[in-house]
Amino acid sequence: MPSGKAITIELWADYQALRRQGISMYEASKKCNISYHACRDAESDKAPRNYIAAQEALGKSIQPQVPQYEGLPDEAQAAYDNIEIFAKRYFGIILQPWQIEATERIMALMETEYEEYCVINAPPGTGKSTFFAKVLPAWATVRNRAIRGMIGSSTQRLAEWYCRRLRAELDRAHPVKAELNDVRLNLAIDAEATLQEDFGMFKPDSSEIWRAEAFTVLQKDDTPLSQKEPTWSAFGMDSGFLGGRFDLVIWDDVYDPRKMRSAEAREDMRRWWDEVAETRLEPGGLLVLQGQRMSADDIYRYALDKVAPPDEMELEEDEFETEDAPEEWRKYHHLKYQAHHEELCQGDHKPDAAPWPEGCLLYPRRLPWRRLRHVKAQTPDRFEVLYQQSDVNPSNVLVDPLWVSGGEGTDGVFHPGCWDENRDLWELPENISSELHVMASADPSPSQFWALQCWAYAPETEFRYLLESYRRKMDAPSFLDWSHERQSFSGVAEDWWQISNNLGHPITHWIIEANAAQKFILQYDHFRRWAALRNVQLVPHYTHSKNKGDPKYGVQMLAPLWRVGRVRLPGKQNTEARPHSMLLVNEVTRWNPEGTGARTDDCVMAQWFLEHNLEKLYIPTMINNRQWRPSWMAGDDEPALR
Repeated sequence: MPSGKAITIELWADYQALRRQGISMYEASKKCNISYHACRDAESDKAPRNYIAAQEALGKSIQPQVPQYEGLPDEAQAAYDNIEIFAKRYFGIILQPWQIEATERIMALMETEYEEYCVINAPPGTGKSTFFAKVLPAWATVRNRAIRGMIGSSTQRLAEWYCRRLRAELDRAHPVKAELNDVRLNLAIDAEATLQEDFGMFKPDSSEIWRAEAFTVLQKDDTPLSQKEPTWSAFGMDSGFLGGRFDLVIWDDVYDPRKMRSAEAREDMRRWWDEVAETRLEPGGLLVLQGQRMSADDIYRYALDKVAPPDEMELEEDEFETEDAPEEWRKYHHLKYQAHHEELCQGDHKPDAAPWPEGCLLYPRRLPWRRLRHVKAQTPDRFEVLYQQSDVNPSNVLVDPLWVSGGEGTDGVFHPGCWDENRDLWELPENISSELHVMASADPSPSQFWALQCWAYAPETEFRYLLESYRRKMDAPSFLDWSHERQSFSGVAEDWWQISNNLGHPITHWIIEANAAQKFILQYDHFRRWAALRNVQLVPHYTHSKNKGDPKYGVQMLAPLWRVGRVRLPGKQNTEARPHSMLLVNEVTRWNPEGTGARTDDCVMAQWFLEHNLEKLYIPTMINNRQWRPSWMAGDDEPALR
């Protein structure tokens, strides 16, 4: 502070608030731009008039006791009941409709008697961290001082910064002033009051329980604070043991793609999430995982894929993916907010346009269409993932989800879709041609998941009818085994042959990847004996980079079949048909040549094995079996073939 210029009461109040938070005299003087000597004099017997006035004002503004709801001013009661009013009054923040809706959903989940888990995805630049790590925790603390909360982040340092910021807001001496530019753009206003002015003191006398990594607020009852668990704790992914139990856990932007480039790193994070992050909830508690999508295999997708069928259904958890699973099967609730809603767009993209859900833009001021339009044009994949919260850009994946569901695309092209809504597993469509070829494929693994598929190929229409699809942990005997005692075969291969034989179209070919460790399957004597007995041809498939990436015969050859609806999927409701079909759908709609889309490609490979070998296995019936003859040999009633 330049000499000769009086230090205002407001500035001295800021300084005193920092000192009350345990910040040193030197650091507080630097933060407030007050000379160290002036601060030293003020805290001695040379305190200036404005310093004393700030002390008096601060003392008057803080109620010594925690007031009950009935004793709050009308404005404070309104803020207590409504987070939109709360954010304006104490933080000067104008909340957007999506933040208000997210709060309503969160509060509803906190009121259940069960442990609840929630993923919230929203684009960057929408104020997610400010809202979820400051406004929402402050509101929750005001409403329940006994709450046990945790703010988690990618690093302990960042988590402590969030906690320190929250702590400062609870102990703020005077209302915050908004930035002039934010006021001009109608993004913020000057706050009207402080939290402690309306709701009493939060900071206890002891600095030991008012630390950045964990702090405890004053309670309404007479419970000794020494026996109270911290109100809010900070925890980073780089920290050690996570102790304590919590009523509300907020994980903020924990996924760093720079550290998750290897499969090993992603697997380590998933294991950490299962064993550490998810394990600290009290009964009736809520875990919120919020952030923006980064890729198709990020931690948000991993959490959303956690599905368990009812006990009465004979389905293993690992047999299916989640997009088609009913809500009650899912562990995590999902709140997804995308930057632009095409279905609501009427061309009103002005900065002052109504935000979603009235308009098509989520946050017109902070995420204007002008910026989004450039991102979409230059990097469409980045737009889809970061701003639309999609798993992956549809233009970069093997199969566009629209090709599967059917309907008209943005280019005006209509796609017939791939679902047979009335067909169950192992059912053929009505009025099917008599010429039908049933073949099966397998992508085995000696230690991981196997992908098994059975297809019926109709040459007349070139339709491929999926009859069954597995993806599960298996071993070779589970696939095919021989019992000397019973003198019979068992396993999936035998079961499927029997089922297909009962349909009148027994499996004629098994196409099996024979690379490296998979060779052992085709080398079993009983496997060859079974094939001879059932008149099944065993076809080994060798996968390598050259044939897999071939533009004509590689995996990309599957795309046109899905686009024109020649892949037919059993999708009968209230059966296992759709979950089994979704094993394949979820992979083909995420798979890309770079290998950054789908987390697994076993089912994609199983379908490709069939298509890659189909031309060699099936010789179409000649409709016109006449041979070419020169014109001079053609009879009067037989035109020459040209």
